[in-house]
Amino acid sequence: MKTPPKNRSPYASIIAFALFTALAITRIGAGETPAAAQKMPLEKRQGDVRVILLRTGPIVTTNSPPTFEVTYVVEIPNQGAFSDLHFYSTNEITLVARGKRVDSNASMASGSMDFKDLPRPSELSNPAPRDGYAMLAEEITFTGLQIQAKQIDIKIQFVWRGTDQLFDFKNVPVK
Repeated sequence: MKTPPKNRSPYASIIAFALFTALAITRIGAGETPAAAQKMPLEKRQGDVRVILLRTGPIVTTNSPPTFEVTYVVEIPNQGAFSDLHFYSTNEITLVARGKRVDSNASMASGSMDFKDLPRPSELSNPAPRDGYAMLAEEITFTGLQIQAKQIDIKIQFVWRGTDQLFDFKNVPVK
């Protein structure tokens, strides 16, 4: 084993590490966050309506065709909440990978439910509704769909109180 030169302080490694850490923190604070450390927003708001994207990715099974799922929560004011909320299977969700709309022969199924009734809820962070608001979870599965991209864009659309709502999530990681 090599011995350090006699004129080198035993604390030189510690000082070098401290300087490196300070430089890294300064760069992150200046907006130079490494790509791996950046977090994209998984929540979008439009007026009183909030959509939180909870899960996007393949469902891994050994005995069924590939299945892709998107799970999200819609938060709306309590008064008239669910009677004014309408989802349409023809345009509820659009997936875009590598700049192109994902069109396939996959069969799509969706379900609206309470968060606790979602499949595998322990894998998800449970968002809390704001005071005076209610939440409804949506689980959408595409049976026969396999997406090879690491990121996709997701457009979620529904009608609330007679107004079209469109929430466009960009560069969502496929997990």
